[in-house]
Amino acid sequence: MNTKSKTLMVLFAGLLCIGSLLTFYFLNSTKDFNQPARTFDELGGDFTLESYRGDVSLSEFKGKFGIMYFGYMSCAEVCPNSLMVMSFAMQKLEEAGIDNTYGLFVSVDPLRDTSDRMKEFTDYFHPRILGLTGDADAVREVSAQYGVYYDESDLSDSFMEYSVSHASRFYIVNANGDLVKTMSHTTTSNELAAQIKEIM
Repeated sequence: MNTKSKTLMVLFAGLLCIGSLLTFYFLNSTKDFNQPARTFDELGGDFTLESYRGDVSLSEFKGKFGIMYFGYMSCAEVCPNSLMVMSFAMQKLEEAGIDNTYGLFVSVDPLRDTSDRMKEFTDYFHPRILGLTGDADAVREVSAQYGVYYDESDLSDSFMEYSVSHASRFYIVNANGDLVKTMSHTTTSNELAAQIKEIM
Protein backbone atom coordinates (compact mmCIF):
# COMPACT_ATOMS: atom_id res chain seq x y z
CA MET A 1 0.00 0.00 0.00
CA ASN A 2 1.48 3.32 -1.05
CA THR A 3 1.71 6.42 1.14
CA LYS A 4 -1.22 8.13 -0.54
CA SER A 5 -3.52 5.16 0.09
CA LYS A 6 -2.48 5.00 3.74
CA THR A 7 -3.16 8.70 4.14
CA LEU A 8 -6.62 8.35 2.61
CA MET A 9 -7.42 5.41 4.89
CA VAL A 10 -6.38 7.37 7.98
CA LEU A 11 -8.40 10.36 6.82
CA PHE A 12 -11.45 8.19 6.15
CA ALA A 13 -11.16 6.52 9.56
CA GLY A 14 -10.90 9.93 11.20
CA LEU A 15 -14.01 11.17 9.41
CA LEU A 16 -15.92 8.07 10.50
CA CYS A 17 -14.86 8.66 14.09
CA ILE A 18 -15.92 12.32 13.99
CA GLY A 19 -19.21 11.37 12.37
CA SER A 20 -19.92 8.81 15.08
CA LEU A 21 -19.18 11.34 17.82
CA LEU A 22 -21.42 13.96 16.21
CA THR A 23 -24.22 11.42 15.82
CA PHE A 24 -23.89 10.41 19.48
CA TYR A 25 -23.95 14.05 20.58
CA PHE A 26 -26.96 14.87 18.43
CA LEU A 27 -28.97 11.90 19.67
CA ASN A 28 -28.17 12.69 23.28
CA SER A 29 -28.62 16.45 23.03
CA THR A 30 -32.07 16.24 21.45
CA LYS A 31 -33.57 13.09 22.92
CA ASP A 32 -35.75 15.01 25.38
CA PHE A 33 -36.75 17.76 22.97
CA ASN A 34 -39.34 15.66 21.13
CA GLN A 35 -42.18 16.93 23.27
CA PRO A 36 -45.78 17.52 22.16
CA ALA A 37 -45.93 20.67 20.06
CA ARG A 38 -47.52 23.69 21.72
CA THR A 39 -48.86 26.76 19.98
CA PHE A 40 -47.31 30.11 20.82
CA ASP A 41 -50.54 31.24 22.50
CA GLU A 42 -50.17 28.40 25.02
CA LEU A 43 -46.72 29.56 26.13
CA GLY A 44 -45.80 31.95 28.91
CA GLY A 45 -47.56 33.08 32.06
CA ASP A 46 -46.70 33.92 35.63
CA PHE A 47 -44.39 31.75 37.70
CA THR A 48 -42.36 31.86 40.89
CA LEU A 49 -38.74 30.74 41.31
CA GLU A 50 -35.91 31.41 43.75
CA SER A 51 -33.35 34.21 43.60
CA TYR A 52 -30.67 35.45 45.98
CA ARG A 53 -33.28 37.77 47.49
CA GLY A 54 -35.91 35.06 48.00
CA ASP A 55 -38.86 33.94 45.90
CA VAL A 56 -39.50 36.05 42.81
CA SER A 57 -42.58 36.02 40.58
CA LEU A 58 -42.76 37.29 37.03
CA SER A 59 -45.81 39.36 38.00
CA GLU A 60 -43.56 41.53 40.19
CA PHE A 61 -42.10 43.05 37.02
CA LYS A 62 -45.38 44.35 35.60
CA GLY A 63 -44.92 47.78 34.07
CA LYS A 64 -41.46 46.82 32.79
CA PHE A 65 -40.25 45.05 29.67
CA GLY A 66 -38.32 41.83 30.04
CA ILE A 67 -35.88 39.57 28.25
CA MET A 68 -35.75 35.99 29.51
CA TYR A 69 -33.19 33.31 28.74
CA PHE A 70 -33.00 29.68 29.91
CA GLY A 71 -29.51 28.23 30.33
CA TYR A 72 -26.95 27.29 32.94
CA MET A 73 -23.73 28.63 34.41
CA SER A 74 -21.44 25.79 33.26
CA CYS A 75 -22.49 26.28 29.63
CA ALA A 76 -19.28 26.87 27.70
CA GLU A 77 -20.23 29.43 25.05
CA VAL A 78 -23.88 29.82 24.05
CA CYS A 79 -25.24 30.91 27.45
CA PRO A 80 -22.58 33.50 28.33
CA ASN A 81 -22.68 34.85 24.78
CA SER A 82 -26.47 35.16 24.99
CA LEU A 83 -26.26 36.96 28.33
CA MET A 84 -23.71 39.32 26.83
CA VAL A 85 -26.11 40.08 23.98
CA MET A 86 -28.88 40.67 26.53
CA SER A 87 -26.59 42.99 28.50
CA PHE A 88 -25.56 45.00 25.43
CA ALA A 89 -29.22 45.33 24.38
CA MET A 90 -30.16 46.71 27.81
CA GLN A 91 -27.23 49.13 27.65
CA LYS A 92 -28.33 50.35 24.22
CA LEU A 93 -31.82 50.95 25.59
CA GLU A 94 -30.37 52.87 28.54
CA GLU A 95 -28.44 55.07 26.12
CA ALA A 96 -31.79 55.84 24.49
CA GLY A 97 -33.25 56.81 27.87
CA ILE A 98 -35.09 53.52 28.40
CA ASP A 99 -34.31 51.87 31.73
CA ASN A 100 -37.60 50.16 32.60
CA THR A 101 -36.27 46.82 31.43
CA TYR A 102 -35.06 43.68 33.17
CA GLY A 103 -33.42 40.40 32.30
CA LEU A 104 -34.13 36.97 33.77
CA PHE A 105 -31.66 34.10 33.50
CA VAL A 106 -33.50 30.89 34.42
CA SER A 107 -31.18 28.00 35.25
CA VAL A 108 -31.90 24.57 33.77
CA ASP A 109 -29.20 23.15 36.05
CA PRO A 110 -30.65 23.76 39.53
CA LEU A 111 -28.43 21.15 41.16
CA ARG A 112 -25.28 23.22 40.55
CA ASP A 113 -26.67 26.72 40.02
CA THR A 114 -27.56 28.02 43.47
CA SER A 115 -29.19 31.42 43.81
CA ASP A 116 -26.08 32.96 45.41
CA ARG A 117 -23.77 31.65 42.69
CA MET A 118 -26.15 32.90 40.04
CA LYS A 119 -26.11 36.41 41.52
CA GLU A 120 -22.32 36.56 41.14
CA PHE A 121 -22.65 35.24 37.60
CA THR A 122 -25.40 37.57 36.38
CA ASP A 123 -23.89 40.64 38.09
CA TYR A 124 -20.92 40.22 35.77
CA PHE A 125 -23.18 40.93 32.79
CA HIS A 126 -25.66 43.54 34.04
CA PRO A 127 -27.05 44.59 37.45
CA ARG A 128 -30.65 44.24 36.21
CA ILE A 129 -30.24 40.65 35.04
CA LEU A 130 -31.57 38.40 37.79
CA GLY A 131 -30.68 34.72 38.11
CA LEU A 132 -33.54 32.36 38.95
CA THR A 133 -33.44 28.74 40.07
CA GLY A 134 -35.45 26.31 42.19
CA ASP A 135 -35.90 22.63 42.80
CA ALA A 136 -35.80 20.32 39.79
CA ASP A 137 -39.58 19.99 39.50
CA ALA A 138 -40.20 23.73 39.70
CA VAL A 139 -37.59 24.48 37.03
CA ARG A 140 -38.93 21.73 34.78
CA GLU A 141 -42.47 23.10 35.14
CA VAL A 142 -41.53 26.69 34.30
CA SER A 143 -39.38 25.54 31.39
CA ALA A 144 -42.25 23.51 29.93
CA GLN A 145 -44.53 26.51 30.48
CA TYR A 146 -42.33 28.46 28.06
CA GLY A 147 -41.71 25.58 25.66
CA VAL A 148 -38.10 25.11 26.79
CA TYR A 149 -36.91 21.51 26.75
CA TYR A 150 -33.61 20.30 28.13
CA ASP A 151 -31.83 17.12 29.08
CA GLU A 152 -28.73 16.04 30.98
CA SER A 153 -25.96 14.12 29.19
CA ASP A 154 -23.54 12.02 31.21
CA LEU A 155 -19.88 13.10 31.19
CA SER A 156 -18.47 10.36 33.41
CA ASP A 157 -14.90 11.00 32.25
CA SER A 158 -15.11 14.73 33.00
CA PHE A 159 -14.90 16.65 36.26
CA MET A 160 -18.23 18.24 35.27
CA GLU A 161 -19.97 14.82 35.53
CA TYR A 162 -22.77 15.92 33.21
CA SER A 163 -23.73 18.63 30.73
CA VAL A 164 -27.14 20.04 29.90
CA SER A 165 -28.44 20.25 26.35
CA HIS A 166 -31.18 22.84 26.04
CA ALA A 167 -33.22 24.94 23.66
CA SER A 168 -31.61 28.36 23.31
CA ARG A 169 -33.82 31.39 22.66
CA PHE A 170 -34.65 34.83 24.03
CA TYR A 171 -38.17 35.32 25.39
CA ILE A 172 -39.60 38.83 25.14
CA VAL A 173 -42.14 39.81 27.81
CA ASN A 174 -44.31 42.93 27.65
CA ALA A 175 -45.30 45.25 30.49
CA ASN A 176 -48.30 43.06 31.33
CA GLY A 177 -46.11 40.01 31.82
CA ASP A 178 -47.24 38.40 28.56
CA LEU A 179 -44.85 36.52 26.32
CA VAL A 180 -45.00 38.35 22.98
CA LYS A 181 -42.09 36.92 20.99
CA THR A 182 -39.23 34.45 21.02
CA MET A 183 -35.96 35.14 19.23
CA SER A 184 -33.00 32.94 18.32
CA HIS A 185 -29.86 33.07 20.46
CA THR A 186 -28.11 34.28 17.28
CA THR A 187 -30.10 37.54 17.56
CA THR A 188 -27.87 40.61 17.86
CA SER A 189 -28.07 43.15 20.68
CA ASN A 190 -29.35 45.75 18.20
CA GLU A 191 -32.18 43.44 17.11
CA LEU A 192 -33.04 42.62 20.70
CA ALA A 193 -33.14 46.30 21.69
CA ALA A 194 -35.24 47.11 18.62
CA GLN A 195 -37.75 44.43 19.59
CA ILE A 196 -38.16 45.90 23.07
CA LYS A 197 -38.73 49.35 21.57
CA GLU A 198 -41.32 47.88 19.21
CA ILE A 199 -43.51 46.55 22.03
CA MET A 200 -43.34 49.67 24.19
